[in-house]
Amino acid sequence: MRTQRLSPLNELHLAKKVAREQRAISEQRLSYQLQYLADNWGTLLTKGLTSSVKTKFAETMDNITHSSPSPLMPMSNLKRSGYWFNFALSNMPLMGRIVWKIAKPTVYAFAAKKLTSKLLGSKKRR
Repeated sequence: MRTQRLSPLNELHLAKKVAREQRAISEQRLSYQLQYLADNWGTLLTKGLTSSVKTKFAETMDNITHSSPSPLMPMSNLKRSGYWFNFALSNMPLMGRIVWKIAKPTVYAFAAKKLTSKLLGSKKRR
């Protein structure tokens, strides 16, 4: 059984139809990707910045914490005069880590909100 050959004009129509279908699929894919970026750009930006800053911050904190033989100063070594100052000073790296773990989500959210308002422009309300 023979298959019919398409005329050159019909081949062009078929190629045009295939090209339109491929373009529609590509437009949908691009639209989805742009929507994803629009919805999640803050998170993506934060993850990118976090990964680059985190390593530098971790190196700095490791250098600070490993410089002292023990992270906590024993209570018996503290004098009564200046007790809290000496205690805070001796435990500064440990307190810094704890404060950073608590403050990190707030700082990132604040930075993302500020970047959003700067990049997209805040609309004035009347």
